Amino acid sequence: MIKEIHFPKIDSTHTYALHRFEEYLDECVCITADEQISGIGRKGDAWTSPKDNLFATFILPLPPKESENLAQLLAYSAIKVLEKFALVPTFKWPNDILLSHKKVAGVMADIKSQTAIVSIGMNVNMTKAALDQISIPATSLQEEVRHHVSLHSVKEDLLMQFSHDFLLFQEKGFAPFFAAFANKLAFIGKLAKIGLIKGRIEALNKDGRLIVNTNGTKELISSGSLEIIE
Repeated sequence: MIKEIHFPKIDSTHTYALHRFEEYLDECVCITADEQISGIGRKGDAWTSPKDNLFATFILPLPPKESENLAQLLAYSAIKVLEKFALVPTFKWPNDILLSHKKVAGVMADIKSQTAIVSIGMNVNMTKAALDQISIPATSLQEEVRHHVSLHSVKEDLLMQFSHDFLLFQEKGFAPFFAAFANKLAFIGKLAKIGLIKGRIEALNKDGRLIVNTNGTKELISSGSLEIIE
């Protein structure tokens, strides 16, 4: 089981891990907080971080293979937790988890030497008023199930699920998870733009890259922000 290290308030669990990961070499720990003052998302974007929502960063020994799939592994684990609420989450490449086509969580990963730093922020009990202040369509678990949700239960479920999944990942890589996760890919068949590339989303490649069909040619996209055109 991954050990939890909890803070009532912190600048950012991910930033803390980036600065302090050497204190946890050869351990598996999860940094959590009740509140983040300066939460960050992918590419350093601000992540709105009020209390009663989930902020967690895992510090892990770098797996021997397929470390590029670690953020997607955490997304897979989070999706399994959300499914316990009889919801149908999907994954918007490269790092968003959606409910009702709105963002409910984001994941990201950094590699430092032989250490993996993998983070998730999830809107658990964010109110509609707070969600309306976010610049993109966003939702929370509370909004989807129409009642307050136990943050402690969600966190414990995620720690247990990800602990189990990471053990298997260390042994066999992403292969045991790929088919189920690829089936969660959002916007298949939709016209999208990623940087200078425009095409229809086709599938997820086994290494985590996005397969986009551009006028009959399959392009493998390794990074970038996804914009749905139609």
